[in-house]
Amino acid sequence: MPVSSMKWLKAPLLVQILLAAYFQVILWFPLGSWNDQPGKRLIALLNEGQALGVMGFALAMLLPVLLFSLAIWKRWVWLIWVGLIGNGFWAVMQIQSWWIPWIFGADERALSNQKALQKTYKLFPSSIGHPAPDAMHFVLDLLLFLVVVTIAIGLFRD
Repeated sequence: MPVSSMKWLKAPLLVQILLAAYFQVILWFPLGSWNDQPGKRLIALLNEGQALGVMGFALAMLLPVLLFSLAIWKRWVWLIWVGLIGNGFWAVMQIQSWWIPWIFGADERALSNQKALQKTYKLFPSSIGHPAPDAMHFVLDLLLFLVVVTIAIGLFRD
């Protein structure tokens, strides 16, 4: 990829930074009905003395944006492709977990998952057998889909 083409990858880098920041916030802090889901937030685990595991997990969740930044800085197109494929796989998993059950109907696993998230904000209506994604995942998915689309545009721009 020519050096001039890297300018088209600034947008996906910015969106990926926003996605990483958002993901860290919802992992670290209890935000009431925004992220009221099973499990403890990382801040609680840190307060319980699990610093090594918490910091390792938090760093692992930052790895995609760090690697994408490195790929742009070093102009490693192959690593940008890895980022596109990895984020694309994550997006497919999100579609399968949230959007297909809402649109086409949920299996027992998806319905039990929905029961654990009853207290979360919803932007879309649920119906019997069609649980709506919660607002926290909607924002996460929106950012994730923007990352995938903007990386693809950046790679195919020239």
